[in-house]
Amino acid sequence: MGAANEVQVAKLPDAIRTRRLTLRKVRLEDADDVFSFACEDIWMRLLPDARQPYQRRDAERWVARRFLAPWRTEPTWAIEIDSRTVGWVGLNIEAEHAQAELSYAVRPDLRGQGLATEAVRAVVDRVFLDTQLGRVWGRVDPPNVASVRVLEKVGMQREAVMRRAFVRQGELIDLAVYGMLRTGWTPRSLDA
Repeated sequence: MGAANEVQVAKLPDAIRTRRLTLRKVRLEDADDVFSFACEDIWMRLLPDARQPYQRRDAERWVARRFLAPWRTEPTWAIEIDSRTVGWVGLNIEAEHAQAELSYAVRPDLRGQGLATEAVRAVVDRVFLDTQLGRVWGRVDPPNVASVRVLEKVGMQREAVMRRAFVRQGELIDLAVYGMLRTGWTPRSLDA
Protein backbone atom coordinates (compact mmCIF):
# COMPACT_ATOMS: atom_id res chain seq x y z
CA MET A 1 0.00 0.00 0.00
CA GLY A 2 1.46 3.36 -0.97
CA ALA A 3 2.10 6.20 1.44
CA ALA A 4 -0.85 8.17 0.03
CA ASN A 5 -3.20 5.34 1.02
CA GLU A 6 -1.69 4.79 4.47
CA VAL A 7 -3.87 5.76 7.41
CA GLN A 8 -2.65 8.96 9.08
CA VAL A 9 -1.27 8.23 12.55
CA ALA A 10 -1.11 11.46 14.55
CA LYS A 11 1.37 11.77 17.38
CA LEU A 12 -0.03 10.09 20.44
CA PRO A 13 0.51 12.00 23.70
CA ASP A 14 3.63 11.31 25.78
CA ALA A 15 1.50 11.43 28.92
CA ILE A 16 -2.10 10.51 29.67
CA ARG A 17 -3.78 11.22 32.99
CA THR A 18 -6.78 9.43 34.39
CA ARG A 19 -8.56 9.73 37.71
CA ARG A 20 -5.98 7.54 39.53
CA LEU A 21 -3.08 7.06 37.13
CA THR A 22 -0.42 8.78 35.13
CA LEU A 23 0.62 7.04 31.95
CA ARG A 24 3.90 8.37 30.57
CA LYS A 25 6.65 7.28 28.22
CA VAL A 26 8.78 4.45 29.55
CA ARG A 27 12.11 5.68 30.96
CA LEU A 28 15.34 3.73 31.47
CA GLU A 29 15.09 4.21 35.23
CA ASP A 30 11.87 2.12 35.21
CA ALA A 31 13.94 -1.09 35.13
CA ASP A 32 14.08 -1.46 38.94
CA ASP A 33 10.30 -1.15 39.31
CA VAL A 34 9.66 -3.50 36.37
CA PHE A 35 12.02 -6.10 37.81
CA SER A 36 10.42 -5.83 41.25
CA PHE A 37 7.18 -7.32 39.95
CA ALA A 38 8.12 -9.05 36.68
CA CYS A 39 10.17 -11.72 38.46
CA GLU A 40 7.20 -13.00 40.52
CA ASP A 41 5.87 -16.48 39.77
CA ILE A 42 2.38 -15.24 38.88
CA TRP A 43 3.92 -12.96 36.26
CA MET A 44 5.70 -15.88 34.66
CA ARG A 45 2.46 -17.86 34.39
CA LEU A 46 0.43 -15.02 32.86
CA LEU A 47 2.83 -13.66 30.26
CA PRO A 48 3.35 -16.17 27.47
CA ASP A 49 6.72 -14.77 26.38
CA ALA A 50 8.28 -14.09 29.80
CA ARG A 51 11.77 -15.51 30.12
CA GLN A 52 12.47 -17.78 33.08
CA PRO A 53 14.09 -17.22 35.42
CA TYR A 54 13.49 -13.52 34.94
CA GLN A 55 16.55 -11.51 35.93
CA ARG A 56 17.27 -7.82 36.36
CA ARG A 57 19.06 -7.69 33.00
CA ASP A 58 15.84 -8.98 31.37
CA ALA A 59 13.95 -6.03 32.86
CA GLU A 60 16.71 -3.66 31.70
CA ARG A 61 16.53 -5.07 28.16
CA TRP A 62 12.73 -4.85 28.05
CA VAL A 63 12.76 -1.25 29.28
CA ALA A 64 15.56 -0.28 26.85
CA ARG A 65 13.69 -1.82 23.89
CA ARG A 66 10.50 0.01 24.83
CA PHE A 67 12.42 3.26 25.44
CA LEU A 68 14.21 3.08 22.07
CA ALA A 69 11.24 1.88 20.01
CA PRO A 70 9.85 4.43 17.54
CA TRP A 71 6.97 6.25 19.25
CA ARG A 72 5.04 6.53 15.98
CA THR A 73 4.72 2.74 15.65
CA GLU A 74 5.47 1.23 19.09
CA PRO A 75 4.50 3.62 21.89
CA THR A 76 4.70 2.25 25.43
CA TRP A 77 3.38 4.09 28.47
CA ALA A 78 4.51 3.25 31.99
CA ILE A 79 1.59 3.14 34.43
CA GLU A 80 2.65 5.27 37.37
CA ILE A 81 1.15 5.59 40.84
CA ASP A 82 2.87 7.64 43.55
CA SER A 83 6.00 7.99 41.35
CA ARG A 84 6.37 4.19 40.98
CA THR A 85 5.97 2.21 37.80
CA VAL A 86 3.32 -0.44 38.42
CA GLY A 87 2.75 -1.66 34.87
CA TRP A 88 2.55 -0.58 31.26
CA VAL A 89 0.36 -0.29 28.19
CA GLY A 90 1.93 -0.64 24.77
CA LEU A 91 0.82 -0.54 21.16
CA ASN A 92 2.13 -2.04 17.96
CA ILE A 93 0.66 0.27 15.31
CA GLU A 94 0.13 -1.09 11.82
CA ALA A 95 -0.89 2.05 9.93
CA GLU A 96 -1.04 0.19 6.60
CA HIS A 97 -3.78 -2.02 8.09
CA ALA A 98 -5.40 0.82 10.09
CA GLN A 99 -5.03 -1.05 13.39
CA ALA A 100 -3.01 -1.34 16.58
CA GLU A 101 -2.28 -4.36 18.74
CA LEU A 102 -2.52 -3.64 22.45
CA SER A 103 -0.48 -5.15 25.28
CA TYR A 104 -0.63 -4.35 28.99
CA ALA A 105 0.33 -5.51 32.43
CA VAL A 106 -0.09 -4.41 36.05
CA ARG A 107 1.76 -5.59 39.16
CA PRO A 108 0.17 -8.78 40.48
CA ASP A 109 -0.37 -7.32 43.96
CA LEU A 110 -2.44 -4.47 42.48
CA ARG A 111 -4.75 -6.67 40.42
CA GLY A 112 -8.47 -6.52 41.06
CA GLN A 113 -8.54 -2.73 41.55
CA GLY A 114 -9.46 -1.78 37.98
CA LEU A 115 -6.08 -0.18 37.27
CA ALA A 116 -5.41 -2.17 34.09
CA THR A 117 -8.90 -1.41 32.81
CA GLU A 118 -8.48 2.30 33.54
CA ALA A 119 -5.08 2.43 31.80
CA VAL A 120 -6.14 0.39 28.76
CA ARG A 121 -9.34 2.39 28.34
CA ALA A 122 -7.34 5.64 28.41
CA VAL A 123 -4.96 4.41 25.70
CA VAL A 124 -7.79 3.09 23.51
CA ASP A 125 -9.53 6.47 23.82
CA ARG A 126 -6.34 8.28 22.75
CA VAL A 127 -5.90 5.93 19.77
CA PHE A 128 -9.36 6.72 18.46
CA LEU A 129 -9.13 10.44 19.27
CA ASP A 130 -5.60 11.07 18.00
CA THR A 131 -5.29 8.72 15.03
CA GLN A 132 -7.35 7.52 12.12
CA LEU A 133 -6.89 3.88 13.04
CA GLY A 134 -10.08 1.87 12.76
CA ARG A 135 -9.32 -1.09 15.03
CA VAL A 136 -7.55 -1.89 18.31
CA TRP A 137 -7.03 -5.51 19.31
CA GLY A 138 -5.25 -7.69 21.83
CA ARG A 139 -4.29 -11.33 22.42
CA VAL A 140 -4.78 -13.13 25.71
CA ASP A 141 -4.28 -16.58 27.19
CA PRO A 142 -7.95 -17.62 27.78
CA PRO A 143 -7.33 -18.98 31.32
CA ASN A 144 -6.09 -15.50 32.29
CA VAL A 145 -9.61 -14.44 33.28
CA ALA A 146 -8.49 -11.10 34.75
CA SER A 147 -6.93 -10.05 31.45
CA VAL A 148 -9.97 -11.24 29.49
CA ARG A 149 -12.16 -9.07 31.77
CA VAL A 150 -9.97 -6.00 31.11
CA LEU A 151 -10.55 -6.32 27.37
CA GLU A 152 -14.26 -6.94 27.80
CA LYS A 153 -14.67 -4.00 30.20
CA VAL A 154 -13.14 -1.58 27.69
CA GLY A 155 -15.65 -2.78 25.11
CA MET A 156 -13.67 -5.31 23.10
CA GLN A 157 -15.36 -8.39 21.74
CA ARG A 158 -13.94 -11.86 21.38
CA GLU A 159 -13.19 -12.37 17.70
CA ALA A 160 -11.35 -15.68 17.58
CA VAL A 161 -9.39 -18.32 19.43
CA MET A 162 -6.13 -19.31 17.83
CA ARG A 163 -5.75 -22.91 18.96
CA ARG A 164 -2.30 -24.10 20.00
CA ALA A 165 -0.87 -20.88 18.60
CA PHE A 166 1.91 -20.03 21.04
CA VAL A 167 4.61 -21.97 22.84
CA ARG A 168 5.00 -21.27 26.57
CA GLN A 169 7.39 -23.33 28.64
CA GLY A 170 7.51 -25.96 25.91
CA GLU A 171 3.73 -26.33 25.72
CA LEU A 172 1.44 -25.10 22.94
CA ILE A 173 -1.29 -22.84 24.32
CA ASP A 174 -4.37 -21.16 22.86
CA LEU A 175 -4.62 -17.41 22.41
CA ALA A 176 -7.91 -15.54 22.25
CA VAL A 177 -8.18 -12.42 20.08
CA TYR A 178 -10.31 -9.51 21.26
CA GLY A 179 -10.94 -6.38 19.22
CA MET A 180 -12.80 -3.11 18.97
CA LEU A 181 -13.67 -1.09 15.90
CA ARG A 182 -13.80 2.69 15.90
CA THR A 183 -17.51 2.41 15.07
CA GLY A 184 -18.11 0.56 18.37
CA TRP A 185 -16.08 2.95 20.54
CA THR A 186 -17.43 5.49 23.03
CA PRO A 187 -14.92 7.63 24.96
CA ARG A 188 -15.14 7.07 28.71
CA SER A 189 -11.78 7.65 30.36
CA LEU A 190 -11.09 11.29 29.68
CA ASP A 191 -11.22 13.58 32.70
CA ALA A 192 -11.15 16.82 30.70
